Amino acid sequence: MAVTESPGASRALYLLNGIPDRFNDFCHMDQMTFIQLADWIVEHAHSNNSPEISVEESLFVFLDIVAQGNSFRTAAIDWEHDVKLTQSIFFSVLNALHILHEKEDISPSCPSITKSKSQWRVLKTWRPDRSRADGKLRIGDADGDGLLVSRESLEQALTALNNFIYHCRES
Repeated sequence: MAVTESPGASRALYLLNGIPDRFNDFCHMDQMTFIQLADWIVEHAHSNNSPEISVEESLFVFLDIVAQGNSFRTAAIDWEHDVKLTQSIFFSVLNALHILHEKEDISPSCPSITKSKSQWRVLKTWRPDRSRADGKLRIGDADGDGLLVSRESLEQALTALNNFIYHCRES
């Protein structure tokens, strides 16, 4: 594992080496799947973040926002980063998941994101009647620090993530 001495590294190590049920509750996947996803990202995607922030820590930050439904400010405090860095980490993982979506075939038997609303809390905030005309969603906005993200972009990233998790469970 490539977790280094960044401010959030000890929390990342705690989650990775902690109780599997807590890990599953936080990430919505098992530890082996998480490690395989981190390895895939290292092999196929490039990050513009500091080398002091590991792929594993970046994934945890992304999942803190997407799976746990936390705002960028809350995630920044929890991971001991500033909000701008937390937003940069989010976009880095989002980009990696887009590459995953482009490179890996989506299984027809993979659960759709509409069936995984309980898994990804960020989906619970989507309301068709409150959609923006430009197709963007505000993510991580509980403290007014949210970002506008293309709905299609987030759907593709979560579909790729669902597919990766699904394939790891199958094998």
